[in-house]
Order: sequence, then C-alpha cells, then structure tokens
Amino acid sequence: MEYIQTVLIQIRATMTDEASRPQGLLAALDEHRSFLEQHPGFQDMRVTRSINAEGNVLLVIETHWSDDHSLVEYETREPNVMSIINRHQEIIVADSLQVLDMEALRTAAGRPADAAAEATERLALPLLIPLGILAFSLLVIYGLSRIYLEVSNEVATGLAAGIALGILFVAWYIASRPSVPGWQIASIAVLATALLAGGAIFAVVEDDEGEALEETPAATASPDDGAAADGAPGGLAVSMGDNFFEFEGETGPTIAVAAGEETTIDLTNDGLAIHNMHIAGTDNEFGVNICKSGEEEPCSDPDLFQSGDTGSITFSFDEPGAFIFRCDFHPAEMTGTIEVQ
Repeated sequence: MEYIQTVLIQIRATMTDEASRPQGLLAALDEHRSFLEQHPGFQDMRVTRSINAEGNVLLVIETHWSDDHSLVEYETREPNVMSIINRHQEIIVADSLQVLDMEALRTAAGRPADAAAEATERLALPLLIPLGILAFSLLVIYGLSRIYLEVSNEVATGLAAGIALGILFVAWYIASRPSVPGWQIASIAVLATALLAGGAIFAVVEDDEGEALEETPAATASPDDGAAADGAPGGLAVSMGDNFFEFEGETGPTIAVAAGEETTIDLTNDGLAIHNMHIAGTDNEFGVNICKSGEEEPCSDPDLFQSGDTGSITFSFDEPGAFIFRCDFHPAEMTGTIEVQ
C-alpha cells in the first residue's frame, strides 16, 4: 500500500520567475527532496506545474510514503512542504492552498513488477546486510592483524592512533549532518576496504619474502659443507645446527682422534644462530666462558660463526682420554666428546 500527500497551490502570474530563481520556491523544494531521502518511509517526491501560457500557474507537490504512520509523522514535524510554502507566501495566490492525504488503491496483481521488487528487497536485505557487515569485520580483523605483525612497535602505535582518529572523524562527519548522501557513505566504505586489502596484501608479500630470505642461508650451506668434505679426503667435518653438533649423522657426537697427532676438524654453521666450537683443556674443564682462537684451550677459527660460515679447529692431545667440547653460545645444548686413543 502507498500513501500520498498532495499539496496544490497557485503561483501569481507575475511571480513565476521569482519562484524559479536559485533561492526561490522550486529550488527550496528540490533541496527538500534530499532531506526526504533520509526520512523513514519516504518513497518519492514529484513536483508538477500547469503549462498554461497566461494567468496563474498551478503547482502540484506530491510526496509518496510506504505507510500512513510515516506520512503523519512527516506532516507534524518541520521541515515539510507546508513550512517551505509558508516562507514564500508573497508569490502564492491567497486561499489557493489545498492539502490532500490519499491512499493509493493498487494490488500486487495489478503491479507485478513492484510486487517482485518488494519481495526481492524483503528477502535480500535481511541476508545481505549481516553478510556484508560480517565480511567487512573479518577484513578489518585480518588486514589489521597482518599489518601490525609486519611493522615495528613504534609504527604500529602510530598506525593505530591514525586509524582511531580517522574513525572519529568519519563518525563526527556523519553525526554532524542531518543527511549524508549514499554515494559518500559508499565512498568511505570503498576507501576503507581498499586500504585494508592493500595493507593486508603488502603484509603477506613482505612476510613471504622474509621467510624466503631466512631459508636462503640454510639452503646454501650444504654445498659448502660438501665442498669442504670433497676438498679434504678422509678429513673430519662437523656441522653446527640449531642447537647441536653433527658428525657422520650423529648429534652430540663422539669423535675419535689419535694421541700425539695434530688434528683439524672442518666446521660449517648450517643453522641460523651464531655458533662456535670450544674444546676443554687437559683437565677437561673450560677456563673461559667464550673462547678465542689462538688461546691455550682449542677454539674454532673464526671464534664466531654466522649462519653459513665455514672454518676449522686444530688441536692435539698427547695423552689418551675423553675431552668434552661445546658451543659457548649454547653450552647446555650443543656438546660432544673428543676421544683421544
């Protein structure tokens, strides 16, 4: 059902130009249309005029409403068509004003297109609105979480403050205006979605690149280890991982060497953390916390291996026995034994 308020007035023949000027009655009615588009129950507004060449001009203003409650509420509050006309009494013929409230007599069978559109709207909106809000909320949560994980604490704090200020500005802008055009709301939603999606995509790409860089040292360390072993046939080679020593497939290994002979072990850091190799002295004790190459207790050269670095350790023991070795940077986890025979 549709309800219509029809307002009829006559404009003086000498005042038609006055009614059409930028600040005149017709311009005020056009501006009022934008206000009505935000009013609950409003459907349409039509302004028509007579086309007689001479005499007074009949002006008809119709507002269409979906229910009588919305129409009554509109009539009893300002601004409305009546209040606008009252501000332009000087151009209106006296006693020409008529106001009619009418009910449109039509059925769904008589207007199948309208009935189909109304049914579609009733079914679609209850589904689309919650789904749209849910999708946007998930995008906000995912996008911001990925962005915050990829930036430093300082940048994350500034970004959060900027987003909060942006939300407050948008809320102030909407709340401070009696009506906001639909295209402005749509533009704000599209801009926010684009920024979140772009930031999330950037964060994912940066994260993938970071993972690829972290994997590169470990991938390139194996060929170096093989080259060192190939270049020293029959030599000893130890791999330092995170956090373990590995010798001939054994972690925490025992390495047998001959007494009285100088022994060199080739070392490769196949892990991502820093490592070294430090062998205890003849008393099987570590005299320093972090060894240096060239000191009394055998120490790797270099004495600190970055990821992918290679080097060696050279030592000799005159007497048989078992001597422990360790990584000074991970002494509780990375250990092994030199067995002198």
